[in-house]
Amino acid sequence: MLQTMQSRNGTMLNYNGNINIESNRSILEHLANEMIYEIFEFLDYYDVYNGFCSLNQRFQYLVLYSSVPITINTPAVSKSKFQDYHRNIVIPNKHRINIFSLSNPFAVDIVLSPPRIILDFVCLETLILDNISMENLKKIFYELMFLPNLHSLVLNLAEYVQNLNDIFSNIFCLPKLKYGKITYRIRIDQDLSGVYFSRFHCSPIETLIINGPFPNDSLNNLLYHFPKLHHLSINYVTASRVENSETHATSLLKHLKYVSLKLYLIAFNKFEQIVQTFFW
Repeated sequence: MLQTMQSRNGTMLNYNGNINIESNRSILEHLANEMIYEIFEFLDYYDVYNGFCSLNQRFQYLVLYSSVPITINTPAVSKSKFQDYHRNIVIPNKHRINIFSLSNPFAVDIVLSPPRIILDFVCLETLILDNISMENLKKIFYELMFLPNLHSLVLNLAEYVQNLNDIFSNIFCLPKLKYGKITYRIRIDQDLSGVYFSRFHCSPIETLIINGPFPNDSLNNLLYHFPKLHHLSINYVTASRVENSETHATSLLKHLKYVSLKLYLIAFNKFEQIVQTFFW
């Protein structure tokens, strides 16, 4: 006959030390709601929904009807499955989402295509748009201006960028933004010289990360719009085909503490001029 004994923590053990999990008294259902929410924070909400919602009424309520802010990372699933995910998870919880990551084109189309739908994401603080087209980006930029808590924006453009002004001029207009990270590509034969941004707006951004080529003759015009910068990273600064004879700093970056510039075809004397003009 199989003999059992009770351990100090209440787990029932058989005589050879194997754990009888069904008899473990420290089951998940006995945990306080606050602790369960802490567990949820370590999991993707997609897994929380699929793993806990069908357990019982209590967990269904904790998953679906809580006011606790949530992070949404769009899962790597088919379009039809994502449509179900959007209908069952995103739409009912859009007022709770504080971090939202959209990682494929059809996800962006499904979530952001209804007019002004982004305005319903009233708690949204961080928006990550990976592999987004310029067409979709232009559609939502204006509406992003009205999100009261949006302070972090990460963009990864899907196609080659024809005009940098289409990206940066819109970012300047986001009134609450503190963090901006932009990743883009240009064609090998594309000339970026003479990029100019209207000086109508100054951005509150404190951290700016540019993953893509940026012309050195437009640095002055760019930095004018970011007087509150603490952290600047550009990968990479490129030589302009037509060099300006002089560069004048029109913005004093009083708060700047970190600068990282990767250079491409920039002579040392030009690099020295950039440092003395903007960062000395």
